[in-house]
Amino acid sequence: MDGFTQSEDPPASTQQIIAAARKQSDQLRSDSPAAVHNFVRRVVHRVVMHPDKIEVEVSKSELRAVIFGDPLEASHQSPYDIVRLAVEVRIKRCGGETRLIIPPHLHGQVRAHLVPSLLKAVACARQWYEWIIAGKVWGGRAIAQKTRFDEKHASQILECAFLAPDIVEAILDGRQPEGLTWKKLTRHVPMNWVEQRKRLGFPPSSVDVN
Repeated sequence: MDGFTQSEDPPASTQQIIAAARKQSDQLRSDSPAAVHNFVRRVVHRVVMHPDKIEVEVSKSELRAVIFGDPLEASHQSPYDIVRLAVEVRIKRCGGETRLIIPPHLHGQVRAHLVPSLLKAVACARQWYEWIIAGKVWGGRAIAQKTRFDEKHASQILECAFLAPDIVEAILDGRQPEGLTWKKLTRHVPMNWVEQRKRLGFPPSSVDVN
């Protein structure tokens, strides 16, 4: 908040800024990829990669304008307008994939590391399952013909439509185990949710241990 507020802001405006920022955060979670892309392009001034961290430079004036619904972009930027956010990262190879991992912070909570291949598998599986329910396709072969995927590939992805809800939520939030790859997610996933969590490395749910 110290970097985001301005010296001329009255004390009472801090709560308004927090409320508006939370509203913007909630909106971004449900926005389309194009909307999120436009948001990032507007507020992010520069991204600098270091061996052990990523430094993101954010325009304070642009971010404030977006949060408060101002359609006009800032006319100029000064060095005092930039807020620098540093995030510790490391590169890790998982199977045939290279991932940018954000380690856990000091309180032991796992930070998000979204994996595009896992997100795509979950999203495609859900869409294809809805096609089947709506009677638009009749299984893996029809999906393969419609999407031009290999039939075996399509059938493997379709299995993700039957993942436990908490597993899907964790993948969408970027909270999946570090070792979870697309290959592991789509290879003979059991229908039983308890077995899914064991196979894929997720912790048991409260229902599993009761």
